[in-house]
Amino acid sequence: MTTTTDDTEQAHEGSCCCGRVRFRMRGPYGTFSHCHCTDCRKTHGAAFASYIGVRRSRLEFLQGGSELGSFTTETGTRRQFCRHCGSSLTCTVSSEPDEIYVATGTLDTPLSLKPEYHIFIRSRVPWFDPHDGLPQHREFAE
Repeated sequence: MTTTTDDTEQAHEGSCCCGRVRFRMRGPYGTFSHCHCTDCRKTHGAAFASYIGVRRSRLEFLQGGSELGSFTTETGTRRQFCRHCGSSLTCTVSSEPDEIYVATGTLDTPLSLKPEYHIFIRSRVPWFDPHDGLPQHREFAE
């Protein structure tokens, strides 16, 4: 891990719940958002999923790459998860082939960056209404 205090360039490590899959990502980072789309809610089993973008070339699996399973949704989003514990780790969007989104809940190192917005708020569950002051986009953020 780098020793810089600028989190936009700092390396971060993460892992799945069982520890079989470990990864490292290095900035600069793309958008950090909370996604409320149905696919994210279903794959995370939560009201929304939090992801941060990083260039594909800046993400490496340190161990357990062969333990990754994947699933492609009808919308073309490809999700990777640990085949042993089911932890949702990454997703890619077909319209952004060079970007990969890392599930921030899987990070083991502190991330001082903050989410920028909520996306696909039109699909949010009715029992959760975010009041955190972040912008809310019905679909893709502009």
